[in-house]
Amino acid sequence: MSRQFGSRARAALTGSRPRAIASLGIVLGLGAIGTLAAWSDTATATSGVFSTGSIDLQLNGNQGNPDAYAFATLTKTNMLPGNSVAATLPVQNTGTTQFNYTMVANATSSALAPQLKVLISTGTSNGTTCAGGTVIANNLPLVSGGQTNLIPTARTLANGTSETLCFQVALDSAAPTSVQNQTVNVSFNFNATTA
Repeated sequence: MSRQFGSRARAALTGSRPRAIASLGIVLGLGAIGTLAAWSDTATATSGVFSTGSIDLQLNGNQGNPDAYAFATLTKTNMLPGNSVAATLPVQNTGTTQFNYTMVANATSSALAPQLKVLISTGTSNGTTCAGGTVIANNLPLVSGGQTNLIPTARTLANGTSETLCFQVALDSAAPTSVQNQTVNVSFNFNATTA
């Protein structure tokens, strides 16, 4: 009887130990699984399109670059003191953004250059003089072999718009006889930059 009791007692003692260890393992296992089940989320934002604008200055619908626009209406031969010639030139912004522009006149080397006075305005031309509008350059002399700043203060031109400039070139009424039979070529150089 004591043997059976001892066997049962041993079995009870030894049988409960594996159950306790197994129970502990289950508790620990649940704890470990719980930490791996954390919730998470992500989000993404995409930007719009980035693009560049453009500036495009044209003279009477002509690029004027690399080949110069032939401003053929501004010419006069056999000038005498006090004579003048006038012509208009549309300056256009065909780009996608507004720009500021300036303009200088470059004359070839000639004694006649400083005797020629240039007026620039936003007025109209009758072929001889400019009338009305706003005067931008008021009878500035050309520089022999150099440049004259005709529009030193930048003018703003919105994209898709234009303004017409009137050019008047007059031979000084006091021009000396030494400039007889002289010629000079002039280029009007426009420069546009972003506003």
